Amino acid sequence: MTQSDTYLLRILQKYSPRDISIYTYSIPKLKQELQNWANTCYLNTINSGSRAKGTAISLASDVDFLVSLSSNCDGTLKEIYTSLYNYLTSQYTKVRKQNVSIRITIDSLQVDVTPARKQAGITNDHSLYLSKQDSWKQTNIQKHINDVSLSGRLNEIKLTKIWRELHALDFPSIYLEYLIINIILSGKYKGNDYLAVNYYHILKEFANDFSNPLYSRVVDPSNSGNVLSDLLSASEKQKVINQAKISIKETTWEKIVW
Repeated sequence: MTQSDTYLLRILQKYSPRDISIYTYSIPKLKQELQNWANTCYLNTINSGSRAKGTAISLASDVDFLVSLSSNCDGTLKEIYTSLYNYLTSQYTKVRKQNVSIRITIDSLQVDVTPARKQAGITNDHSLYLSKQDSWKQTNIQKHINDVSLSGRLNEIKLTKIWRELHALDFPSIYLEYLIINIILSGKYKGNDYLAVNYYHILKEFANDFSNPLYSRVVDPSNSGNVLSDLLSASEKQKVINQAKISIKETTWEKIVW
């Protein structure tokens, strides 16, 4: 293991997700409130984000919940999303709409809540509302969790998310994860002995003027009609490229992630 590998492992340790076991009242209370809101439509509250995948960092949301609603639940997905937002606004002081989720802050704990209508039948497929596009998509959160958690690329993903947050870049995690797993690091060695090499390769790929993976078509493996690479606009991708160009010119890791 090189000094670079060791430094990056220290960065991962620095941004380890916080211990949420102290929220023994707040989180169960929220789950009960979500069940109360959903009423007869309620099926389950699922741990759906980075904690479930193993890619959580302290710089991003602390907890992600998907509220699974029955397939025969009344209302459009937009109406359901708006209804949950209004309900949470009545219960909490810090509430913010995001693309598919609604973020609330409980004390200093950031929680992203996503309402989703389950597809009929024996399936984990859900339909979600996309507020930025005023549209909807079908996806499978459990498949995402399985694909990412078993990818062998957790540390590279977490480092890229840390870099994203430190440089204030817009880069949806689901897109970032599949881009790294299926394209950028496809066929590369796995393990902490290759951490620095792999991570620098990611940054170099982001900085490419030609054949940049950010302009590859990346689709949701659970729904080919859900194009993950469309989650970022051309201008947002250019910001990632510009920062990557700066980062790969730095002479020390401390100036890339700190």
